[in-house]
Amino acid sequence: MLIYAVNLIYLLFFLFIYLQDRRRLINGFLFFILLMLSGLSLVMLTDETGNPFLFFLLIIIAMAAALLLFTGVFIILAISFYSAVNLLRKEGRSKANLLSLLVGIGILLWLVLGMLSFKNVEINDVLSVIMLVVNTILLYLLLVFSNFILSSFIYGIYRPVLRQDYIIVLGSGLMGGNKVTPLLAGRIDRALKVYRRQADKKKSPPMLIMSGGQGGDEQIAEGEAMKQYALEQGIPEDHILVEDQSENTYENMLFSRQLIESREADMKHLRILFSTSNYHVFRAGIYARKAGLKAQGIGAKTKFYFWYNALLREYVAILAMHKKTHIVCMLILLVIVGLASLLIHHPDLVTRFI
Repeated sequence: MLIYAVNLIYLLFFLFIYLQDRRRLINGFLFFILLMLSGLSLVMLTDETGNPFLFFLLIIIAMAAALLLFTGVFIILAISFYSAVNLLRKEGRSKANLLSLLVGIGILLWLVLGMLSFKNVEINDVLSVIMLVVNTILLYLLLVFSNFILSSFIYGIYRPVLRQDYIIVLGSGLMGGNKVTPLLAGRIDRALKVYRRQADKKKSPPMLIMSGGQGGDEQIAEGEAMKQYALEQGIPEDHILVEDQSENTYENMLFSRQLIESREADMKHLRILFSTSNYHVFRAGIYARKAGLKAQGIGAKTKFYFWYNALLREYVAILAMHKKTHIVCMLILLVIVGLASLLIHHPDLVTRFI
């Protein structure tokens, strides 16, 4: 009974932390612990009751976990090259579109190095050291990535109530210098879906804030182009505000907050959403918090090949936010793994210092 009580208490603790602020990376780690506790509770319950349905469920979960463990790297490899080929063919060559290709090539090199390190060749010891360092770094990056995915997943569970006061739509570049791209149109359409659903409920529709400045290759500000698109979709002009100074996501949030503050005497009780692409929602939420904006996000769907590469970019950006911390953590992990390896393979060296 103790494990069930611990599981229940931890569930309540997790929900309290999660509902306090859905935009924290630690939520993914806390959710992982909840999954482990729930799995242990399921094992105990199955053992105590002998329920055949629970036993079958455990078998399915174990098989899925084993399949993912042994084939996961090959699945990621296949997805990486699928994404790369489609991106280069449909979206053109650019540095941003090469990330999934680089990940695929990196996985191939890792597999080759792994096979060579087990062969009896002269540089086996050198390769073993290289693989130890590479595997340690990859393990750390994989753990951080898994936490990012879990945090993004549970953040994406959020469904907005239809009592919003403002919806901020984040810009993402223009086509031909003055027209919204399909990607940006998706963000606007996602916001308009909430706008119309709220209006259909006979409630006051939210104000739409089109947020995006003017790039060097753009004829007008993104916010203005987004406004024109919304007008073409039948949205009244007096329901649209334009923020046309921002150059990045943080400024989208900061300047939109300032625009709202200029209209409202008190923001404490306002309900605010932001609309962006599905891969960008979690990081945009982090920037909203940094900008002092209490807002939750909704995401527009993107094509899978584009989503995967963009998700990798988001992960790299998340790493860059705390790069010093990650570098220190990796160095500490390398020292620990190195000492452990030395202790296992050369215990005589260790005894000399004791």
